[in-house]
Amino acid sequence: MKILTAPSIFAADLANMEKEVRRTELSGADLIHFDIMDGVYVPNMSFGFDMLKAIRKLTQLPIDAHMMTVHPEMYIQRLSECGADIVTVHNDIAPEEQIKGMLESINSYGMMAGIALKPKVPAEAVLPFIDCVDMILVMTVEPGFSGQKFMDMSDKIREIKKYIGSRNISIEVDGGIKAETAPICAEAGANVFVIGSAAYAAPSMKDAVENVRSTAAAAYPG
Repeated sequence: MKILTAPSIFAADLANMEKEVRRTELSGADLIHFDIMDGVYVPNMSFGFDMLKAIRKLTQLPIDAHMMTVHPEMYIQRLSECGADIVTVHNDIAPEEQIKGMLESINSYGMMAGIALKPKVPAEAVLPFIDCVDMILVMTVEPGFSGQKFMDMSDKIREIKKYIGSRNISIEVDGGIKAETAPICAEAGANVFVIGSAAYAAPSMKDAVENVRSTAAAAYPG
């Protein structure tokens, strides 16, 4: 699997979004990670659809939308219309069959579908969805706030990697990711790395992104 970097625009300077999107492109990032929080599923609120649409006009980078919301099914069509390329929902927001329906709906709009697991959710929670997703997001912090301390989820990632087997499914990690922590996740099988403050607050965003990519690539098995 290709190692991909996904700076989280929520950690950028929100007063200078156009400049920050350009800086993200120049850093060599592969994706833009876009957090949508509703203040219900998590105790914080973030971007809405107008911001997503605005960022879409500024860049050709794929936009990776992480839905920290209780009813993401209400917004799948709008996410597509606003330019999301990947939409990830959490496994614990609805009964299994409803979540499968959401994942199928995401794919039906031409977007890639992902399932996210909080730190305390066991690896086996992905099993009902393993044939419905393009990506599995393993949270390495509790969702909802940036700047938290990294939690080692390498054992969970290894289990999920075994469940995936030969399927073409990426494993993404989000929370406290930087050059020192990315290899821990990569060695276990993660290949997509969401980078927040470690990217946007770095003296050189380009160096920070490249350091995550290179250290992860060196640790990734095979």
